[in-house]
Amino acid sequence: MPKKSSLIYEPEPAATQKKHRQAAKAPRPKSRVQPEIVRKLEIKKLDLTTLVVILVLMVIGLIALFSASYPIGLYRFGDPLQFVKNQSLFAVIGICGMLFISIIDYHIYGRFYKFIFGFGVLLLVLVLIIGTNYNNAKRWIEIPGLGQFQPSEITKIAMIIAFSYYASKMGDKIRTYKGLLPFIAAFAVIAGLLALQPHMSAIVIMFVIALSILFVAGIKVWYFFPIGIGGIGAFAVAYQLPQFAHVRDRIAVWLDPFIDLQDKGYQAANSFVAIGSGGFWGLGLGQGRQKQLYLPEPQNDFVFSAWCEEMGFVGAVILIILFAYLIYRGYVIAKNARDKFGCLLAIGITTQFAVQTLMNLFVVTGVMPVTGASLPLFSYGGTALIIQLCEMGILLNISRTMTRKN
Repeated sequence: MPKKSSLIYEPEPAATQKKHRQAAKAPRPKSRVQPEIVRKLEIKKLDLTTLVVILVLMVIGLIALFSASYPIGLYRFGDPLQFVKNQSLFAVIGICGMLFISIIDYHIYGRFYKFIFGFGVLLLVLVLIIGTNYNNAKRWIEIPGLGQFQPSEITKIAMIIAFSYYASKMGDKIRTYKGLLPFIAAFAVIAGLLALQPHMSAIVIMFVIALSILFVAGIKVWYFFPIGIGGIGAFAVAYQLPQFAHVRDRIAVWLDPFIDLQDKGYQAANSFVAIGSGGFWGLGLGQGRQKQLYLPEPQNDFVFSAWCEEMGFVGAVILIILFAYLIYRGYVIAKNARDKFGCLLAIGITTQFAVQTLMNLFVVTGVMPVTGASLPLFSYGGTALIIQLCEMGILLNISRTMTRKN
């Protein structure tokens, strides 16, 4: 018998139709597709080496902070554990945030880069309006019942995300003057708002971060000359303004820290004494003398000086090696990132850690004038610590997409 043509529609038997209707009414299995925010990322493990170094630095940082801060905590608050208790709470929050962010696909930040950057700029505007004035500087916003935070810390990561994503999407256009203008305009807005606080160290840190991102993104090297000249010119103008008188004083004291030991040279001079007193092996943990209300802000900008006095040259070298290795791992992650956005994001975050670490070490050892640059993961401060650990979470997430582990 000849085969019937497949083009002729033949109704299905009643039994088959009933079976199909029952299947249609049955509940469908849940989709296995995960939302993009927690995408599998090929289910690669994060860079365990980087995570271990971060946690080791965090633990050492809490120990160093406890030892450095208990005299000033007792003097100011009647509680020698005041600073380390708060910092431990911030550390727990930050570590939880880091581990959670490490499973969030970093591409999600690129979707909202305009909002993130706008939020960072808005905070810089708000701090000028409602910020707390401390030592003639408006850098903090007070939240009733929760304490204060520093908006510039949030603006740093906001700028890193926005610049990294926008640069990754520009392609070869970034090699032209026209392609460079949006970055110059955006940074000018940030720098102008920071200058009004004033917050010179944040401007310097963010300037170096922006240049590192643009350099890796493919900007022509000779463009750095006009950018550098413009930056020097802007600094020269700001240097003459009344609100930057403290910068002029710090540079004068940096050239000779012993010309005003009772006032402007007090910080640097006592930092040198603390570092020199440590010798090779140090005085022993908890045995430091300069932290006994001689060394200013031993829980913050000069926590490394207190560490050197107690742990000596050996302790200082161990700490520097740990920071250097963390920075190295950050650049390895950037080099082996899956895409350009991940590479630039890792470059920006790692450069921020590198610049802040170097600036703090240079300040306490007298290589550069005193600034407000804190030592990452060590200096006291809730906003900075939580943001830094969350940035490490982004870095760890990028490590999940590394093309190779090395």
